[in-house]
Amino acid sequence: MLKQPLFRKDSKLPKLLATIMVATLALALGAAPALAHGHGHVKRHHAKSAEDYAYVATIDCGRGDVTVYSDEDLYAPLVDLEHHRRYLPIAWDVEVNGETVLQDEKPKVPKRLKRLAKRCSYTDGVATGTVTVLGPIFGLPN
Repeated sequence: MLKQPLFRKDSKLPKLLATIMVATLALALGAAPALAHGHGHVKRHHAKSAEDYAYVATIDCGRGDVTVYSDEDLYAPLVDLEHHRRYLPIAWDVEVNGETVLQDEKPKVPKRLKRLAKRCSYTDGVATGTVTVLGPIFGLPN
């Protein structure tokens, strides 16, 4: 019994098969770095803890008291670590011992955004008043 070769000499199938294998290998090698990070990978910073913030305060935007943390900057986000929300302050009206110490509005905030803002009560143990915020914005990394 004569064994017949897998491919005939005049067949173009081996060249086609080799071309397909090389193309598949090239695609796999090219996609490997992208797949190493996972689908929809976004580089995120490590979440901050309460100790990483300069200030702690309580705000109430009509749905109960929320403990928020913030940095030194007047318009830094107010971060609710418990519910993973951020409030973006756009205006302040705060007093200490009945004396106004801060009345300020963030410049260049579009009127459309101002319409969406909420006026919230604010207290940090020393100062009391109101803060006008955009938000809460859910799920942002700290």
